[in-house]
Amino acid sequence: MKKMKRIAMFTSVLAVVVLLFSCDIIPGNKDPDPNKPSGEVDFTSHNTDYSILVRNNTNYRLVAFQGDLIAEKIIGGIPAHASNHGLPKDPKLFDVTKEFPLILLTEAQYNTNKDNLSSLKNTPFTRVYVFYNASGDNTAVYEIAEGLGGTNTLQIINVSNSINVELRVNGVAGETLGYAPAGIINTNLKLQDGDYHIFPVFKRYNRTRDVVETVYPKGTGSNYAWFQSYSFGEGTTSAEMNLKSLLQSTVFTSGAAWVYVNNQTTSGGIRFVEGTNVHKTASGLENIMSGNSKTFQIDMPKVAGDKYADSVVAANWKFGAIGFEVALQTSETDSTAVTLLTIERDKMYTVTVTGSHNDGNLKAWISNTTDIPASELGGTW
Repeated sequence: MKKMKRIAMFTSVLAVVVLLFSCDIIPGNKDPDPNKPSGEVDFTSHNTDYSILVRNNTNYRLVAFQGDLIAEKIIGGIPAHASNHGLPKDPKLFDVTKEFPLILLTEAQYNTNKDNLSSLKNTPFTRVYVFYNASGDNTAVYEIAEGLGGTNTLQIINVSNSINVELRVNGVAGETLGYAPAGIINTNLKLQDGDYHIFPVFKRYNRTRDVVETVYPKGTGSNYAWFQSYSFGEGTTSAEMNLKSLLQSTVFTSGAAWVYVNNQTTSGGIRFVEGTNVHKTASGLENIMSGNSKTFQIDMPKVAGDKYADSVVAANWKFGAIGFEVALQTSETDSTAVTLLTIERDKMYTVTVTGSHNDGNLKAWISNTTDIPASELGGTW
């Protein structure tokens, strides 16, 4: 009988221990992930259900915010040197297609100022322009430059209410050093000693055309992307970059061409197909309804990692209802198929589509080629 009581008592104690462990009451058992500090910021990489992808080229663990430095806008954490890190997708933050500045603090900045985050409004670790597509592709990887995080200060002055400026190093297609949004006059970046060749790039989501515009100023004498060089070290600890005084008289160019598809068919929605690729707008739409138009962006390839090519060769464009697309033809009256087409940067190609796949008279041709409107390339200071 005593032996049975001892067995029962042992079984009860064992059950309590198991319960304690399963409920995380025992200290040190709450968080098995060493990258995630005690339940506040999620530093894990979300490989499937992510919001955006980030590459962190710095030595710092970073905390990401969507658009504003308030606790409700925390997206997640990014480990140092993380590559293709998937940030969490909080449905309250990522409910619709939107553009926003991704505001980044170091983990130390966050921990020190978590009760007064707004004090870092002009001095975050950095900002990066982000476009989130609620119904389509989010595979773009946003890079954070390795030169960030030193003791030197680069002050960016942007007095514009409409021009958002991304600052890239070593070329318009280089790493992102920072982002100076319209409406925030002063942005201070902390940089390490070294040389920085800074290329300003204007980023904007054009809601009317449903395209993300990438525009940069062009040197008036060089026909090359405008840039300015800075050096820190050997006694130089600060510099200023006043964007209005530097850029207000420059000419703007883009890293893309636009294809403006005008659906004048009588048989409903049509698609723009290139080979096996179905082109979509920035918000993920592919169908263009009868009597409507959509703008699609054709990005120029990067050249030597620091600029965009002047043109790209496109192949096998087709337009029409799903499964009934017809090849782009030479003109309205010449049905010869266009198999290869050189698309030039800063040009807008209007493709008119008429007829009906049901009646067998569907056709598509380039009806007009113009420059992308200057009013849509720049902003106002």
